[in-house]
Amino acid sequence: MGKYSQDSNTDSEIESGSDFEMEEEVQGDEYDDTNLENESGSEFEMKEDVEGDESDEEEEDDDDDDDDEENVQKNEVQKDAELEELEQEYQNLQIFLKNLKSHKDEDIQKGQAVKNQKILWDKTLEHIILLHKVYSSSNKLPQEPLRASFLESDKAVNEAYSDLVTSSEQTINCLLELQEVLLDKNPSIKVSDGTKVASNLNVENDEKWLRIQQMHSRIAPWRDSYIDKWHRKTQVTTGEAGYKGKLQAFNQNISEQVAGYMRDPSKRIKAMQLRRSTVCIIGADYDAACNKEVEEENMVDGDPELLDDFEFFHQLLRELLGSAVVTSDDALAKEQAKFNALKGQQNRKRKTVDRRASKNCKIRYNVIEALVNFMAPEHPNVPSHG
Repeated sequence: MGKYSQDSNTDSEIESGSDFEMEEEVQGDEYDDTNLENESGSEFEMKEDVEGDESDEEEEDDDDDDDDEENVQKNEVQKDAELEELEQEYQNLQIFLKNLKSHKDEDIQKGQAVKNQKILWDKTLEHIILLHKVYSSSNKLPQEPLRASFLESDKAVNEAYSDLVTSSEQTINCLLELQEVLLDKNPSIKVSDGTKVASNLNVENDEKWLRIQQMHSRIAPWRDSYIDKWHRKTQVTTGEAGYKGKLQAFNQNISEQVAGYMRDPSKRIKAMQLRRSTVCIIGADYDAACNKEVEEENMVDGDPELLDDFEFFHQLLRELLGSAVVTSDDALAKEQAKFNALKGQQNRKRKTVDRRASKNCKIRYNVIEALVNFMAPEHPNVPSHG
């Protein structure tokens, strides 16, 4: 019994040990399974992380590609805008160059026109200077009734006088015809009706003066408007309008100033009239002229038959000499010498004044001349019987 009980106990212990070992093996297997499951889960999680990183990288790459495309589009739009601006600038430059060429051609034409006008003006002044001596000498021609007696006494004198009158009339007609042609070529000058004549002129019986007056009335409005226009332009370019604006005379147009100056032409005409005593008229009685000299000195007006616009002539001569026009003509050289002599006479008329003495900055004294042949006085004795 005892032995059987020990064997049974031993068997039971063996069975219990085997059961325990089986439980441990089962638990080990379960632990291994859990470890495998944990390892597989970590591997899955790692795969998921890798896949997530790859997806993030793909998204970032897609975003970068989108940004690059947007930048490329923006750059293309900016380049297109810059190209449009460059094309617009190029077109503007082309237009500007075209305008410059047209303005250059216009400026060349204007410069040539001004040059031609200056040449014509200088030639006109030259002819006026050359004709002034002849014009002044014409005052010496005999007057009526002596002129008629000269013509009747000599046939050659009569023919020469007739030729002179005829050539003068032809010259006036040529000048008037030339003026009419020039006026007809200018479209800005209106055609005159031929009835507008100044009221203060009696030209009804003189066809030449009537024609001259009609021509003057036709050209006067156009002349005044263009003179005022260019006068204003010169004032603006030279700056004269700024510092001369306070004076009323300079605010007026140049045509208005000339009209105001010529409002009373009788004063200008009287200034041009010469006295008989200053002109040696051919055939005039010298004794009678000397007797009338005192009477003419008291007279304010001169002889209406003797005219000389010497003031206007001297002004034109100053302009010609001031413009530095070089000419080889002897007449102009003589006129220049006369002008210089006249200018020297005007300068000599000026008084010499010692400004230091007038301001009490200089001692005033008078030099006493030396005594010549001086002899001391002798008092003679007067005799008593004398």
